[in-house]
Amino acid sequence: MKKVLVPFDGSESAKRALLYLVELVKRLPDLEIHLLNVQGHPIMYGDYVAGPMLESLVNAAREHGRKINAKGVELLRAHGLEATAHEELGETVGEIAKAVALLGCDLVVMGTRGMTNFSNLIMGSVSTRVVHEVAVPVLLIK
Repeated sequence: MKKVLVPFDGSESAKRALLYLVELVKRLPDLEIHLLNVQGHPIMYGDYVAGPMLESLVNAAREHGRKINAKGVELLRAHGLEATAHEELGETVGEIAKAVALLGCDLVVMGTRGMTNFSNLIMGSVSTRVVHEVAVPVLLIK
């Protein structure tokens, strides 16, 4: 195992996933960590489909992702670890799958958001969908 992808949204469960990595790196010291924050792509209607307003919204979404990732990088650095942060716009599960392939990750480590069983049944969860979409093992941290 050489590279791990951590989808990071700043939630408590995502932070727990990072803390799990702190322990994992003790056993795998050369592990390369990649944080991925995915923001939804801004949707505009009417005459505002393109142009400076859309560009401004896209830039704001990317900046929001950078700020969230910066907190994850800071948490890892406090424990002596380095990570590479990536921000993408799009559909979360699809972007996670793309990042796994593009970066050549061997593992995805992610937190679960704690939906109830009923909510998960009705809506599905990102973590459940990631398990089915990526071609590498996925470790879910409660």
